[in-house]
Amino acid sequence: MTKPKNNKRTSNVPAKGAVKLMETAERLFGEHGIDGVSLRQIVSAAGQANSSAVQHHFGTKQGLVQAVYDMRLPELDRSRQRRLDAAKDSNGYVSVPQLLATMYMPVVEEFDEVAQKSFALFSSRLLQFEEAEHPHMHTKVPQPAYNDIIERLAAHFSYLPQEVLVLRLRLSSELFFGALSEWRRLARMANSPYKTPEPFWNEVLQSIEALFRLPYTGATYQPLNKK
Repeated sequence: MTKPKNNKRTSNVPAKGAVKLMETAERLFGEHGIDGVSLRQIVSAAGQANSSAVQHHFGTKQGLVQAVYDMRLPELDRSRQRRLDAAKDSNGYVSVPQLLATMYMPVVEEFDEVAQKSFALFSSRLLQFEEAEHPHMHTKVPQPAYNDIIERLAAHFSYLPQEVLVLRLRLSSELFFGALSEWRRLARMANSPYKTPEPFWNEVLQSIEALFRLPYTGATYQPLNKK
């Protein structure tokens, strides 16, 4: 059978050059910010000879940012789905601690140290975006496990206003991304208080859970009278 004569790819698997660009962009965007890196710098750091490689594969810088965001979603969602299925009791119930572990621990379990660092820095940069501009709002990658987790967390914390729940999700993600960096630092310490990762991540997840469980006082808070 002869190969097609056009240059269009016949599968959803990105070309090696595109993958290299996405991995390089994730690292550079994380280290320097989305606006702190030019397309030319990304192409050069990725070892691409074609200066128009980003435009060829992704169209625009925004298209590249979206592709970088989408890059790890399938692997993450598969891992989350496995954890979610294992956590369900006979009635399909999943506790808050299990949901938070299902949300965050796949990053620790599935990514190596280099990928963890790159993913965490890039994802933290995206948290600076307005909600409507965040790639999550524009992705076409199915995330059934992620959506299920969010719906279950919303049900557990239905007494929180929607915007407060969203804020706590954002803050918990920041806490988790910071914890990835802290674990790398602690792992290099000769006198680290954590001899294995398990107690460290257990405490991180407990801290995230405590953030969600804090009573909402925004409508009733009164500052202390200044003397």
